[in-house]
Amino acid sequence: MPERQTLDLPWRDAKLTLKLQQRGPDSMPQMHKRFLSSHVLRAALAMVVGVGLAACGFTPMYATSDSPQAVAVTGTMAAIQIHPIADHDGMMLRQNLREGLQPEGPAARFLYDLDVQMRSTTQNIGIRPDATASRANLIYTAHFALSQNGKRVMADQVQTIVSYDIADDQYATVAAANDASTQAIKQIGDEIKIRIGLYLQSHKNQLAASP
Repeated sequence: MPERQTLDLPWRDAKLTLKLQQRGPDSMPQMHKRFLSSHVLRAALAMVVGVGLAACGFTPMYATSDSPQAVAVTGTMAAIQIHPIADHDGMMLRQNLREGLQPEGPAARFLYDLDVQMRSTTQNIGIRPDATASRANLIYTAHFALSQNGKRVMADQVQTIVSYDIADDQYATVAAANDASTQAIKQIGDEIKIRIGLYLQSHKNQLAASP
């Protein structure tokens, strides 16, 4: 049996996930198994590039909170105009992005425009003997684009999958589906914030030099 090894990551979840990965897929809880790569990537990414979303804001770990780079990145996030997103789920995602990118409110003048399109699908899994589904995957996919002065500077796609039980009680199933939807939208929003933060981080020197 191979010796278990763990990386000294700052999050307990990531360390536990790596241990479970060494043991094999059958030993992993379903949620850890489903989001294994995502959790490890997020933890490793934060260590390598210094992405901190403390208080739902962005502050490089290797910069002081009042350094020109940190101030510029945080200020630029507040200067992103988040355009309306279609449907109720879109409204929830937009609110999540506003709270994360602009925890102290938007800037007086916008420098960037953020456009997001999101869709969701449901995939039945865990078929019972009577051919009905016992579980479902809720799949959310979002395409987003960041523009400056009408010119697109970055565009990307994020996707997340959250599973929930299909119970005999219809009310319980609806409640589980709603919880899964809320969780998926939060994960989509967090991923978009991280990727925008990485873009701004890579341009931090230009941002600090901007008037």
